[in-house]
Amino acid sequence: MKPIRSNELNYLDQLIVDKFRDRRQDMESNIEADTQKQTDKNYKGFVVKLGIKAEMKAFKEAEDKLRKFIKNKESYEFTLSQAKLRAAEKLNEKLNSWSSVRSWKNQYKDSKRFEIKEMEDLEPALKKVCKQETKRYVEKLPKYKVKQDLELLEEQAKNVLYSGRDIKEVWKHLGMTFKASGVPVAAPKDFLQLESK
Repeated sequence: MKPIRSNELNYLDQLIVDKFRDRRQDMESNIEADTQKQTDKNYKGFVVKLGIKAEMKAFKEAEDKLRKFIKNKESYEFTLSQAKLRAAEKLNEKLNSWSSVRSWKNQYKDSKRFEIKEMEDLEPALKKVCKQETKRYVEKLPKYKVKQDLELLEEQAKNVLYSGRDIKEVWKHLGMTFKASGVPVAAPKDFLQLESK
């Protein structure tokens, strides 16, 4: 008697596993195909046997109603969405017209453009332009008039400084300019006094 060598043993072992697996898979496929054919034939009788035909009909009607409602809801939602869009366009158009007339500015000092899409964005945008208008009004109050003159007074101060005049004369003019602008400065008192003639 001739013993089986290990490589023959391994080969035959794998062959047995593969062949039986293939046969099982073929059988499973055939069983599945026959089961599906028989299920299709048995289905109506199975439903009747369970006595759920009325419940299935009620479920289908409820589902159809829900689908119809969702379709109508989406249609209504679209209609409302379009109305909101048109209202926002009208509002933005009017606000942009006011922006042009009243010279409202954005943070980059360009003309303010409104693109309001949500109601929650409206109040902050309106507060910003309201603040701009209020600031313009406050700046025109008499107590802030000097602010408008500051640039001119600063230019005068620099002109006097670079005029080549005597230091006493420069300090005298600077003292008057600082006083007129409300800018506090610690200057030597003897320079700021007017000469008596």
